[in-house]
Amino acid sequence: MKRLFKTFFNLINAIAIIGLALSYLSPFVNPQDFWVISFFGLTYTFWLGVNIILLLIWVLSLKKRGIYNALILIVGFQFIGRNVQFNNHENTDSDIKICSFNTHVQQIYNGGNTSEAIDQYLTNQKYDVALIVEWLNKKGNINKIAFPHQQFINTQEDNPKSDYGLKLVSKHPILNWERIKYDHNTNNLAVLFDVDVEGQIIRFVGVHLQSNSVSPKDYQTLIYSDLNEEYKTYAFAFINRLKKQSQLRTIQTQTILEAIDNSPYPVIILGDFNDTPQSFTYQQLKEDRKDAFVEKGSGWGATYLKPLPFLRIDYIFYDSELVCTDYQSSTSIKSDHSLIEASFQISK
Repeated sequence: MKRLFKTFFNLINAIAIIGLALSYLSPFVNPQDFWVISFFGLTYTFWLGVNIILLLIWVLSLKKRGIYNALILIVGFQFIGRNVQFNNHENTDSDIKICSFNTHVQQIYNGGNTSEAIDQYLTNQKYDVALIVEWLNKKGNINKIAFPHQQFINTQEDNPKSDYGLKLVSKHPILNWERIKYDHNTNNLAVLFDVDVEGQIIRFVGVHLQSNSVSPKDYQTLIYSDLNEEYKTYAFAFINRLKKQSQLRTIQTQTILEAIDNSPYPVIILGDFNDTPQSFTYQQLKEDRKDAFVEKGSGWGATYLKPLPFLRIDYIFYDSELVCTDYQSSTSIKSDHSLIEASFQISK
C-alpha cells in the first residue's frame, strides 16, 4: 500500500512538472500550429499553484524529490513576474493618464445601468484618455465637458445602427481613427486612434480580442456533472470551442500587428485581450514593447473577476518612447473586469 501511495504521488508530481513546463512553451507556439500547448498556457496558474504546493509538501516531509519542483519553478521565474509584481509606487510627474475598462455592457443585465457611475469615475480620476470596451452607446453617456473628444465604433461595420462596440473618450483631440479589419465575422474589434497630446501624437490601439465564450454554466457543467457520455460530448465541444477561439485571437493579433507596423507615432496597445500572459497573443503584441503592469504594477495582476479572480486578460502595452510612471487597477465600478490605468511621461 505504501509503495502504491508513493507511485501515485510521483505520478502526480511528474504531471504537475510537465504541465508547468508546457505552459512555459505556450507564448512561443502558434495555436494554429499546435493548439494543445495554448491550453497549458491558459491553465498556467493552476500548474504553478500545484508545483508550489508539492514543493512545500516535499520540503516539510524532507523528500529530495522536491528539487525537481524547485528547478521547474526557477526555470520559469520570469513568467511569474507577468502575473505578480512588487513595484513601489512613487509620486512621479506624468504627462498623460489613461485607462481601459471592460464595462460588461454597463451591467444592464446585472442590476441596472452603471453608465453614470462610469462617467463619474472617469471624470473624478481625471484621465486624459479612456478606452471603454463592451459599451452600449445608447445606454449611457460620458461627460463631454471633461472629455470633449469622443469616438464610438460599433462591432458591425455594415450595420450603422448597431449599438455595441468600444468607445474612446479624450481630453485631447482625436485626429484620426481607423477600424482594423479582420478577414472573418466577429463581434470583437480593434481600432487605432491618433491622439494629439500637447503636440505629441500617440497612436492608441483599442483592442477587444475574441472571447473564449466561457459562461458560468460551463463551469458548473464541467465541475459538477456526472462523468457520462453526455458529459464527454459537452467536454469535447467545450475544448473545441477553446481551440477555435484561441486560433481566431492569433489571426486577429497578426492583423493588428500588420496595421500598426512602422507606425509614425509611439504606440499604446490597451484593452481586453481575452488571453493570459502565458499566451501567444500576449507574446506577439508585447514584442518590442513594455507591459505597464510589469513595469509599475504591484500585487497579483488578475483583471478578470469571475468566476475566480485568477486571470489577467486586460493590458496596457507601450513603446519605448514613453516612460510608465504608475500602474493601478480598480474594482470600484461594477463589471466582470477590473479597470486598469497607467500614467506616462512623453519624450518630445
